[in-house]
Amino acid sequence: MVMRKKLIITISVILAVIVVAVCVTVPTLYMYGMLADIHKFTNPEEGQIRVACVGDSLTYGHGVENWPKNNYPTQLGNMLGDEYCVNNYGYSGRTASKSCNRSYTSEKLYKQSLEFAPDIVIIMLGSNDTKSDVWKGKDSYVADYTEIIESYLALESVKSVYIMSPTPVWMKHGRAPYGINIELVATVIHDVAKELSIQLGLNYIDLYEVFADKGNMFSDGAHPNAEGASLIAKTVYEKMQSVKNLEVFDEDGTMCHPFL
Repeated sequence: MVMRKKLIITISVILAVIVVAVCVTVPTLYMYGMLADIHKFTNPEEGQIRVACVGDSLTYGHGVENWPKNNYPTQLGNMLGDEYCVNNYGYSGRTASKSCNRSYTSEKLYKQSLEFAPDIVIIMLGSNDTKSDVWKGKDSYVADYTEIIESYLALESVKSVYIMSPTPVWMKHGRAPYGINIELVATVIHDVAKELSIQLGLNYIDLYEVFADKGNMFSDGAHPNAEGASLIAKTVYEKMQSVKNLEVFDEDGTMCHPFL
């Protein structure tokens, strides 16, 4: 009888510790953007311009302090105001490449981003593609990335697409973080983003250049912190404003703005 009571007490203590640990750990992970499969979407109101932010952990906001408020899509939405509905479709660890089990297109989130019927798509993929178990060469990466971009261009709703080159990656504790190939990000991945923007006639944002001297904004060498996320949002916002203000003319000479 005594042994049974001791066993019940021991089990109760263990369960209590587990419950406390879960109650503390899960919210903490969430607040730092480390639960990549959790997304809170905003339903667009009638007349709002829909913006889909597509990508990996750089878009999702992995490691960003107070993630719900400070991930870059949320901050961008605040900057753009009520005229826009901005949703975060970033998924940590995902790739443009289809040759692995972490392809962005294999996720339900990808389908949701298409079903959102966005007016504007802001896309950034490539850092995870450089990992040794994923990388199959530039041609393979370009083909898969182009297919993703064109899937958004095929949507009747889409009026503008922005391609962003990923941010730089720095050595951490003497090694490249998360198995990312720093050199490939700096050269091939960076160049492909610009090349595709020219080839497909899309808007280009060079985040690699923006963060080239800002290693202090990265807590783990690969992911911008809250300050870095603010800089991404500001950079995207300013680019969107400059594109929006371009004077473009139809064939009949009427001024229009084909890019929102």
